[in-house]
Amino acid sequence: MANGISFLKPSGLLLLAAFFVVLVPANGSPLTTPILAGQRLSLQPWLTVLEDSAGSATAGDLLRRPNAFVPLPSLQKGDPTSYYWLRADIRTNDLYDPGRILSFSHLTFVDVYLYDDTGLIVHKVAGAFRPRSNLADGDGRQYVMLPLEKNKTYTLLIRVHHTKHYQPVFDFEMMPGRQYFNTLGTKEAFDAALMGAVTLFFVYTLLSWIVSRFRPYLWLLLSIGGIGLYVIGMNGYWIDWFSPEHPAAGWLLNVHFLHLGMLGLYLLVTDFWHLKQDFPGLYAWGRWIPLLLGVSSLACFGIDYFTGNYSLASNLTCAEHPLILAFILASLFICGPRLSAAQRYLAYGIALCSIAGVFVTLNAVINHERSLPSVSLVGDCIILTVFLLFSTGLKEEMRHHELAKQVALEELNRLQQHQNTILEKKVEERTDALRISNKRLLNQKHLLAERNTKIELLINELNHRVKNNLQLLYSLLSLQLPLVRDGVSRDILQGNIGKIRAMMLVNQKLFNFEKGRGIGLCEFITELAVHLQKIYDTKEKTRIVQNIPAGLRLSDKHTLSFGLILSELFTNTFKHAFRDQPDPCICVEAVAVTDQLLEFHYSDNGVGIPAGEQPEKFTMGIPLIKDLTRQMNGQMTVRGDKGLSYSFTIPV
Repeated sequence: MANGISFLKPSGLLLLAAFFVVLVPANGSPLTTPILAGQRLSLQPWLTVLEDSAGSATAGDLLRRPNAFVPLPSLQKGDPTSYYWLRADIRTNDLYDPGRILSFSHLTFVDVYLYDDTGLIVHKVAGAFRPRSNLADGDGRQYVMLPLEKNKTYTLLIRVHHTKHYQPVFDFEMMPGRQYFNTLGTKEAFDAALMGAVTLFFVYTLLSWIVSRFRPYLWLLLSIGGIGLYVIGMNGYWIDWFSPEHPAAGWLLNVHFLHLGMLGLYLLVTDFWHLKQDFPGLYAWGRWIPLLLGVSSLACFGIDYFTGNYSLASNLTCAEHPLILAFILASLFICGPRLSAAQRYLAYGIALCSIAGVFVTLNAVINHERSLPSVSLVGDCIILTVFLLFSTGLKEEMRHHELAKQVALEELNRLQQHQNTILEKKVEERTDALRISNKRLLNQKHLLAERNTKIELLINELNHRVKNNLQLLYSLLSLQLPLVRDGVSRDILQGNIGKIRAMMLVNQKLFNFEKGRGIGLCEFITELAVHLQKIYDTKEKTRIVQNIPAGLRLSDKHTLSFGLILSELFTNTFKHAFRDQPDPCICVEAVAVTDQLLEFHYSDNGVGIPAGEQPEKFTMGIPLIKDLTRQMNGQMTVRGDKGLSYSFTIPV
């Protein structure tokens, strides 16, 4: 017997007593002083509560009024946004590390006061809407560290102000810091793994859309992004990363992220199932969903921002879910029998999303804020499920497309071979026809060559005869010139010799140059002027000044007329202009105004035309010059002051 009870040493007796004190309270109700024995402990059985509607009570006043508190189970539901004071006496022992973390969930503003027999030890603040700068080092929005010592009794006063309009849940717990942070680290690691997977899927979908430009990838991207951000926001990471000093502002975006993800799913179904083309009635009925989501987002934002009534906004969001669920069920019922194998995979994902949506909606209606932990897990699972099923369906569709493409390519190859056969036959027929045509063309070419040879011989013969005739006329007139004693006849004979010389030059130039190139104006004028000066100005007293561009040419059909005009001008000048001129000078200028128009100026510093005399009366060659100018479709003007000056405008 002694051996049987030898374990009842003082430490063992103390442990046994603590076990019965904590777990077996008198009269079937818990004692008012729980013992913290180094394990996780819920404070709800030991909490007493006081509703402070005005929010005017202080911790010091309520510490001296323990009888003002009532047990937590007997609290009547009051205004959710009232100030609630919670009180509990706790005691630590000397056997285990006492609990040092006080944690809770979802409450927006929490003030923690810790007292011992000497007075206030610490006052800390926490809560989901607390700015990060208000939290003490080592504390978080949902937990505070309490400086507890062994073998001491403490009084814990907690002031709760929950502004979301949900009925507050006082799920306060005490646990060792290591245990709490291990649990928190496990949760964060799990969340990080899920968010990492979602991020990889998001990047993969983005790259797939960039590469393929397949529009359903864009809607899947919108859905993954919206639901992923919603999960990040519900877990509090969005506030911690982007708005640590304005938590309430960060919380406003959660419902918009959710609606963005739902819009992405709607667009994915509409586009991938071709509702507009294949199911126009269902598409016309479902077009109100984007409008519903937009109106709901604006309404929820207004409610949350101006009233802070997140409970009402949540109920409004839950109220829209049955309408969207009805559209999904109708889509599955109407479209299901006509969907392809690839589209049916997305139908499986949409069906699972519907089940998950029903679960989330019912959980939110029944458990309110306590449903938030499950929402994030369900959201991540929805993303992964829809992505995997859509990707599987898309790969299946691509496989069918490849098979159809292969069949189409084979048919195309067959048609191409048949077309090639037809083309080869036509090419052979066309080749035979071209061979016959080439033979005919070759015969015609030989005939044309012979004809061209004959024509060339005739033209050469004709040119030689014209040249010989002109040369004969020029020689005969030149031989007769010394025999003529009459001055008038001699002048007429010299003029005819100059004209014949001009025609000889034109004939020579046209014969030596290629047809169509024309005659170089500068060279032609120089040769004609030199020849006429030898006839009329044997002492070469007259200066001939030319200002003609080297590349300026005159067309074949105008050359003879222009040569005769030039011969007449030089002849008249040499014969009549320089009787008393000590420094005779002739100036010749030409300029191309446009590609189709030439301006030619001829002037001398001779006696000119007396005032009142007509040019035709004074110079008989002017009517000839006018006729030749008209033959070239040109225009001519004459001025007689300070010598004679002629201006011609000739189309090139």
